Amino acid sequence: MRSIDETLARYAACVSAGDVEGILALYAPDACIEIPVGGPVHRGIDAIRAFYTQNELARKLEITGRACVAGREAAVPMRAHIARDGKLYALDVIDVAAVDAEGRLTQLRAFFDLSGARPLS
Repeated sequence: MRSIDETLARYAACVSAGDVEGILALYAPDACIEIPVGGPVHRGIDAIRAFYTQNELARKLEITGRACVAGREAAVPMRAHIARDGKLYALDVIDVAAVDAEGRLTQLRAFFDLSGARPLS
């Protein structure tokens, strides 16, 4: 069984590598995602696959601080490097996740506001 910290670190690595299959392998079959919070909720592995294949992944996703873990849930600060209008931006994100007994993601919610993106030099 993977710890929630290990799952979130693997998630950030897979996003950074553009590895959609690696990302999907982290999810339980009945998981749901809400990226960003306030957007549509995608339930089940097929809907999650469609989300990750139809949306551009961050060029880089890095964990920027310690996760706050409570049982099988955690909130972790991250920074995403995203492309917009031909330029790269840094975007602060808080991911809130839950995992099952095997360490698979059952829920992932990403809190961010694109208006807070900062140009990268």
